[in-house]
Amino acid sequence: MLSRRELSLLRAMYQHGTVTAAAASINMTQPAASALLRDMETRLGFALFSRENRRLQLTSQGRALIPDALNALAAMETVDRLASDIRQDALARLAVGAVAIATSSLLPAALARMRQAHPAVAITVRAGTALEIIEMAVDHRIDLGIIVGSPADSQRVASQQLAPLSLYAVLHAGHPWAARPTLTLAEVAETGPIVLATALPAGRATRQAMDAHGLPYRPTIEVAQSSAACALAAADLGIAIVESLGAQYAMRQGLVARHLMVLQDPILALVWPRDRAMSEPAQCLQECLTVPS
Repeated sequence: MLSRRELSLLRAMYQHGTVTAAAASINMTQPAASALLRDMETRLGFALFSRENRRLQLTSQGRALIPDALNALAAMETVDRLASDIRQDALARLAVGAVAIATSSLLPAALARMRQAHPAVAITVRAGTALEIIEMAVDHRIDLGIIVGSPADSQRVASQQLAPLSLYAVLHAGHPWAARPTLTLAEVAETGPIVLATALPAGRATRQAMDAHGLPYRPTIEVAQSSAACALAAADLGIAIVESLGAQYAMRQGLVARHLMVLQDPILALVWPRDRAMSEPAQCLQECLTVPS
């Protein structure tokens, strides 16, 4: 089997026609190149070149060998380039997972700050439920994830609490209560609010808070995303109850948000693969991800 160095010399000889020029093109000395050619011919059992008018010409055996030799060397170089691309991609790409409302409220500003420190990094954002994001971290499909809820799978993912969460009432700016500086959960409960589904951590916390305070749980509309609850409130279909991230999103949409209560659970948390070191862009994003309760 010919080595890569030997294949490189064969290609250089095919291109330049003299040992001196071929050797110089691949950073070899002329004596070393001549010795390598002789060794190749000895091992192969036939001559590769014949000398004609002070130039080396491929023999018929050499001409039969050269196409596959060139293809083999090109394949090796392709593998090298691919490996380099993979290394560079791993260093220059950041995959982030986030619950839907975090992708439109918390994440954009944090990513903008991270890009100031790492302008060349390519970013992929994947949305999902908290459980889906944890699985993405376990499978190394993301470098960092933002979830609403306490990570229970501490054996498979590392986690960090970002902030506690609160419940907020979200109102259309023209709502009769929009001018009031404060609202209570009891008042909002009586209106038949727009709520998050109880399958969601914040929706479940809303139901539990109402039950704990002996309040009626009679929502007029139940939705699966905070952004949808805010959109319905924007259409003046009622008062929505959302968590802190939803309230941030609502205020950017020109809606009114009033704090109702602090939650002990769920929390806003980060998760990432436990068995892999965090990259510098991921560490930078982790530092940028702060949010008020």
